[in-house]
Amino acid sequence: MNPGLLITLILSASLTASVIAGVAAPAKRRHPGYWTIAAFLFPPSVILLLLLPVGRGVYHQNDPYIDRDDHDEL
Repeated sequence: MNPGLLITLILSASLTASVIAGVAAPAKRRHPGYWTIAAFLFPPSVILLLLLPVGRGVYHQNDPYIDRDDHDEL
């Protein structure tokens, strides 16, 4: 197989897996950034994401300051 074609196939599989993980992670209540990176670097991790149960933790996508402590400002 031509090396250029092999690289193209691997990169397209990585991009496809990262897009799927980025869409599926919020539905599973997981952090989409972590799963997008993991799926890009290791595409079969999407299978793991799809097999995981829905997360019980609280993931606030719209509130970036959820862990901020108001007493930290001096």
